[in-house]
Amino acid sequence: KVRMSAKDGDVLAEFQDSGPGIKEPGKIFDPFYTTKDVGKGTGLGLSICYGIVKEHGGDITARNCPDGGAIVEVRFPSSDHLAAPEIAAPLQPREFAIEGRILLAEDEAAVLEFERDVLTGAGAQVVTLMNAEDVRMRLLTESFDAVIVNGKLPGGWSAPEVYGWISGKCPGLEKRLLFTFSSDAEPEVRDFLAQNNLPHLVKPFEVADLIAQARRLLQKTHAVAAS
Repeated sequence: KVRMSAKDGDVLAEFQDSGPGIKEPGKIFDPFYTTKDVGKGTGLGLSICYGIVKEHGGDITARNCPDGGAIVEVRFPSSDHLAAPEIAAPLQPREFAIEGRILLAEDEAAVLEFERDVLTGAGAQVVTLMNAEDVRMRLLTESFDAVIVNGKLPGGWSAPEVYGWISGKCPGLEKRLLFTFSSDAEPEVRDFLAQNNLPHLVKPFEVADLIAQARRLLQKTHAVAAS
């Protein structure tokens, strides 16, 4: 069912189904949250929807119905109640602003696009790649301030191999390397990162965590440049 209404100066659209309901309504808009089997979904679709709605001044929520099914409600302010535009105030330094050139490598296009948008939105320059061979070629021919890479890229490049190769071919850059991996990653990947105390993020992670880790890596670059 789809219902449209107006309330308190807002336009509401409700979408209701008769399915089994939502397992965790409070989490479905979180990045990387999914109830699908491994490899069947990235958990980014609803997170992207949430971002689009928020960018337009609206809100989106989900709840289960007592008799079964679920309702997703999308709310936007009506044009009659939109605030008049104000003179823009001088821009203040953003809390999450980062600066630098990052090589970002992921094996899933949707995840790659999401992480790229987060990092570029925070101010970084981002080069995106999806396989090991391209990563090696770009690292040998271009300069990067930091590298963020999935713990297992197509082409058989595991976390230990990535770390070893970068240490040998791009000395110093291994100190500005961040690994990302899924919660179902192989134990040897987790063990390697833990034993070597290497920066990493386990999906699902918060947007703020990705930006914070990227900032730490780039601060190391700036510190080297200043010394």
